Amino acid sequence: MLESFFNPRSVAIVGATPKEGKVGRVILENFIKKYKGRIYPVNPGYNEIMGLKCYRSVSELPETPDLAVIAV
Repeated sequence: MLESFFNPRSVAIVGATPKEGKVGRVILENFIKKYKGRIYPVNPGYNEIMGLKCYRSVSELPETPDLAVIAV
């Protein structure tokens, strides 16, 4: 049951941002550097963040992520 929490195949980062110094940016950077699965930044204000397609809401994601990180 906790497998998808500790070993998710995909992660949505709600509140991801390209703005330096913001929590959403730091979290996204760490996932990009260390995570091997699919990363879905979610923020209605951007089309792309750090080279990744950004989604306006979680309802637009191409799949249901195993894990969501909320950074708003």
